Amino acid sequence: MYTQLPLTRRTIEAYETHHDLFLREWNKRTYTIPPLLNEWGSHLPKGGLLLDLGCGPGQDTRFLRRQGFRVYGVDLTWSFLQAGKRRSPRLPLIQADMRHLPFSSAEFEGIWAAASIIHLPKSHVRTLFRKLFTLTKPGGWLAFTVMYGREIGVPRQQWIPNRYLAKWHKRELKKTVQTTKWEVVLIERVKNQERKGAWLNVLARRPN
Repeated sequence: MYTQLPLTRRTIEAYETHHDLFLREWNKRTYTIPPLLNEWGSHLPKGGLLLDLGCGPGQDTRFLRRQGFRVYGVDLTWSFLQAGKRRSPRLPLIQADMRHLPFSSAEFEGIWAAASIIHLPKSHVRTLFRKLFTLTKPGGWLAFTVMYGREIGVPRQQWIPNRYLAKWHKRELKKTVQTTKWEVVLIERVKNQERKGAWLNVLARRPN
């Protein structure tokens, strides 16, 4: 067994406490395909095995299944996974910590992580990228989004209070990804796309 960091526990407790607010907010939105998800998906073979890391209630997981991919959704917030299962009972959603994933090496054609890595301390992110590298087939693709900026910690004002958030700058993030053997194909700053505020979109490839 592994021990969750206090920051991880705090964040998951925040999501569990306020899951009704989160689900109400996301359910009232019309699902819009994230531009980065489209770009990432264009590089993937149809029918390939994918991982949606930090899937929440499974919006993107569900979309990827409809596109003909085989996909697992992973999240640590049980209430989100239950909500996803109620909507799509056959959707393969798994409760797990992204740092301790229950998969073998080099299984996936691609890994997608939207707004989930922001909840990890930066000291853990390099280890995560190394793990994701081993889980991805040679030539496979990683796409993820993180908040842009320099703030780290638990902001006083959040729509879901008490969550730990770590923001990133371009140069810092690119260096972190590259030191774990990924080839960075795209890193761009975007604002107010599927989420409010400034974000970094990253697309990386595992070399053959």
